[in-house]
Amino acid sequence: MFSPFAILRRWLGGGRGRAGAHTRVWQEGSRWVIDVRGQTCPGYLLEIDRAVARIGPGERVELRISYPPCADDVRVWCAEKGHALHGIDAVEGGWFSIMITCGEGAAGKRG
Repeated sequence: MFSPFAILRRWLGGGRGRAGAHTRVWQEGSRWVIDVRGQTCPGYLLEIDRAVARIGPGERVELRISYPPCADDVRVWCAEKGHALHGIDAVEGGWFSIMITCGEGAAGKRG
């Protein structure tokens, strides 16, 4: 049986996107990577927001996103949350690499 929230997410086109898509977060050298490829709006932004809150302010982060309208979404999200947007690059394979520095809007709750 589906929950009302799962039905609403599917109706809005959000949530996980394609089957098996999930959020992955790891550290590569001095930067963090948040991979939400395969997810759509609004789910991917909610997942990024949760991950950035755990990483904390001042950290460099690469967002890996496959949702085509992500550039506008991420620009607005960065402005609202106080994160610095450094660049948006289309990557061969149909996804985007977006570099940010977490601002004071990131809570810094590691763990």
